[in-house]
Amino acid sequence: MSLIVSMTSVAILAGVTLSQTALSAVAIAVANGEKPETGKGLETSFMDITILIKTLEEMDCHVTKIDENEILVATTCGNLKYKRANSSEAFKMYIDEITDVDGLLENIKSFELDYGRNVQEYTYNHIKKNLSKEMSIEKEEVLDDNSILLTINVE
Repeated sequence: MSLIVSMTSVAILAGVTLSQTALSAVAIAVANGEKPETGKGLETSFMDITILIKTLEEMDCHVTKIDENEILVATTCGNLKYKRANSSEAFKMYIDEITDVDGLLENIKSFELDYGRNVQEYTYNHIKKNLSKEMSIEKEEVLDDNSILLTINVE
């Protein structure tokens, strides 16, 4: 018997995350000459603090972890805070001290894509590492949309 596992492309995931929703609100505010609301948290899809910190550090951000539910991020374009009430929730992003709005928006889009790639990589490695003795990978395929399709043989 075979089991098929598909890991969705990060490009597809990014289409339904912060980039398409909250960032639009920030971009509209900036286009209208307004300063984006800094006190209102923007919804994100970021759940795993370890992967979030890894992603931000890979983007050369200075990250200060306050606790498991809050981190402060300094970028060259402005400062961000990621905060949540508890670990079962996604983080909300708070924008502060913006020095380059366009650059910050581009950075945030990049954070999302890279976070998605890091989640996909973690999931892929976790699946491969934790296959039982009765399981083996029969086929690995990267699809046109960068989704990963694993066919696992179960004996």
